[in-house]
Amino acid sequence: MFPLFKKRDFGDYISDTFQFFRVTGKHYLKNYFTICGILLMILVVLSYFLFQVYFDFALNFGRLNNNADFIQNFTETNAVLIVFGAIFIFLFIVILSMLTYSVPVIYMDLYAKNKGDNFGTKEILAKFKADFGRILIFFLGLIFLVTPLLMLVFVLLVLLCFILIGIPLLLFAIPTAISWITLSFYEYLNHDKSFFKALGSGYKHVRNQYFPNIGSLMVMYLIIQTAMSVFTLFPYAFGMASVFTTQNIDDRSSSIKILLTIVMVISILMSYILNNLLLINQGLVYYSRKENDENISSKDSIDLIGSE
Repeated sequence: MFPLFKKRDFGDYISDTFQFFRVTGKHYLKNYFTICGILLMILVVLSYFLFQVYFDFALNFGRLNNNADFIQNFTETNAVLIVFGAIFIFLFIVILSMLTYSVPVIYMDLYAKNKGDNFGTKEILAKFKADFGRILIFFLGLIFLVTPLLMLVFVLLVLLCFILIGIPLLLFAIPTAISWITLSFYEYLNHDKSFFKALGSGYKHVRNQYFPNIGSLMVMYLIIQTAMSVFTLFPYAFGMASVFTTQNIDDRSSSIKILLTIVMVISILMSYILNNLLLINQGLVYYSRKENDENISSKDSIDLIGSE
């Protein structure tokens, strides 16, 4: 069994994130893809067609006469389709994000309560369905309340970059925001707190052990970006080779369009999958803070001695 309740420091947050996947990764990923796999495949198909349309339009934009008139006529003719399409994509992304962000939180909660991985997809889905309304409230609050506030802060930090002081502030602001939101979500689901109380608790968790937490999050983000670069490198290299070996201009444009589409689709898919590293990393921060505040592992050790 992987020890969730453990006092950790900077190095422990990084090493234990990978240790978690070494110990229980097979069980975790099986449940994750069982629950999220279909929606991720829909995301792949949807992204492929959307990027095909976008890049086809972008690559041929210069050839069109009266570009402004063409865009205006296109939007007016397809206004209903565009509006309903945008609404559908927005709702789909919200539901997918709710599910992919909730599964790691619910999984770790069940893992802690069951003292191991003796549970399955049925229990995870039951917890998600029971808390669906609360999860939806959290994400709506995140979209319409927290996101505008963070955008304002980031705009101010970007402006401060012109006097250099904003560069280090911006460097720390992004992982701080990610950690704050993630730890707040852990508090929100696991303790049945209100939206604003969860944000307050998440802020306290971020403030405690700030540099070990944010430092480990930065390292995990760099690892994720490196992994994504590797995943996109092979299709990009293969596509560029086909582009330079193609003589026909139309065939070359088609190859570029397919290449860019594949790279973007892989990037989106891998960002969702590899985001599990960040969520598990922050889960370890959350359970470490609980151990620090409540000394749970010592109580469990006493219970185990009694049972033996």
